[in-house]
Amino acid sequence: MSINPVATAQSLGTAKRGGGSPAAPAVPFGEFLTRTASPETVSAATAAEILRLQMLSSAMSLTEDAERSAAGSSHGVQGLLDRFLEQQQGSSPAASDGAAQQQGSTAAGAVAPLAGAVAGLPAEQLPTEAIIEKASRRYGVDGSLIRAIIKAESNFNPRAVSSAGAQGLMQLMPATARGLGVSDSFDPEQNVMAGTRFLKDMLRRYDGNLDEALAAYNWGPGNLDRHGSDNLPRETRAYLGKVKGYYAQYVG
Repeated sequence: MSINPVATAQSLGTAKRGGGSPAAPAVPFGEFLTRTASPETVSAATAAEILRLQMLSSAMSLTEDAERSAAGSSHGVQGLLDRFLEQQQGSSPAASDGAAQQQGSTAAGAVAPLAGAVAGLPAEQLPTEAIIEKASRRYGVDGSLIRAIIKAESNFNPRAVSSAGAQGLMQLMPATARGLGVSDSFDPEQNVMAGTRFLKDMLRRYDGNLDEALAAYNWGPGNLDRHGSDNLPRETRAYLGKVKGYYAQYVG
């Protein structure tokens, strides 16, 4: 039994303001550019905003129609990104002390891995990244493991349907989806959030044993409990190898 997405990048103008505190939520990007922040705030906000900008820009270029209709917006996103990076590099006078220089280094260090992760992804995976990160944070499951399951289950196709009737990015069976409160298995966010929740349940059920959790995800926990992990069908054994192979690639 096989068992996420996405909401495209969130609007840059809808972030809630939290006042002047360094721990406040992200503000709209245009306003953020004009604010003076502590090194910690700059580091976190820089990473989040650049990730959203790059995802938005990539998502808008997935099809020629989308690229034509969003050409102006894509140019605006790139312009904001360029201006932001220029501001970070030039925000401190040449004669400023070492603390200001360290601030720029801190921000750049936080941005680099996120920017690299987004830039290196294949086009079909980009719209799913925000949901994967949301599911990873909510359920405490490694995002690379979620990606590996999605890759093995649907190759990042939110409309995928298996011969057994499993649906969507994480291939939820209809009965499983209903039990997890899913109303539309083809909705990427519902699918990924529910699939990750189910995976977390399997990891708990089998005391963190990844092989058994993956076997239960694919074959069903009832089958695994009745027949044991030594009697997995060939399909499930192949599934374990495939998921773990993708996982090693994403982690590496």
